[in-house]
Parts: sequence; structure tokens; C-alpha cells
Amino acid sequence: MHVHVRMHRWVVWWFYVGVVCGVVAVINILGRDLSRTQERVILAIGVLHWALGGLVCYACDAIRIEGSSQRLKSEEPPKPRDIPEWHPASDFLLPGTRKSLLPPRR
Repeated sequence: MHVHVRMHRWVVWWFYVGVVCGVVAVINILGRDLSRTQERVILAIGVLHWALGGLVCYACDAIRIEGSSQRLKSEEPPKPRDIPEWHPASDFLLPGTRKSLLPPRR
């Protein structure tokens, strides 16, 4: 069974920024003589970054996990909500008014 994970580009960038900032934060916490308050502030900013990213991803439906179906496409009829609605330009003109969507010729 194949699983397709679809995500927006900004999600990947958010992840990369979070990992890089996390590595920098860990290096600063371990390598420098920071006070306990400074360490907690750095960790709180990291937690806020990941929580905000998760909340925004959930709200925007930015990550989708889809399982591929083994059925043929011709076996199942298309659902009405899956068919995009399309109208020709002539549908937006009133009959008998002889108007055009294009600007008049000069």
C-alpha cells in the first residue's frame, strides 16, 4: 500500500528553520554559561515556534496523508463535488442584448 504525504512548501521551510534554530539553541545552552532564566526563555521560544507551526498547519490543512486506492478510476463514477464547475463566456450574457464580453471595436 502506498501512502502519499502532501504538504505545502512553507511547511518544509518552517521545519528547516525550526531544526536550525533548535541546533543553535542547544549549542548555546551547552556551550555558554547561561542563567536558568535565559535557558528557559530559549526553550520557551522553541516550543512556541513548533506549537505555532503545528497550529497553522492544522488550520490551513497544509499536510495531507492520503492512501492510494487500488481500484481503477473508471470503476467509480466521479462525485459531483470533485468535478470542477465550468461555464463558457456566453453563459454570462443576457440573450437578445447583443453585448459582448470584449471591449467594442473602434
